[in-house]
Amino acid sequence: MVLDWFSETIWAIVTYVPALFVAEDSPNFMLIRAMFGLLLIVLVVYVIAMRPFRSVVARCIRRMSNLIVRRP
Repeated sequence: MVLDWFSETIWAIVTYVPALFVAEDSPNFMLIRAMFGLLLIVLVVYVIAMRPFRSVVARCIRRMSNLIVRRP
């Protein structure tokens, strides 16, 4: 039941976002939806993979933002 709800939610997101850019009756809609679905999967895997390194990533981002903001 939870897996069904989860898959329906993901399917709704994967269908809704590309519909903002391409008409649903367009021949390229399936391609755009597949590309967005793949991007969503990659994003989820990236977040899961980088979770142990969150503090390192935050520290690097903080250092880079300090370099960008620093004035000569």
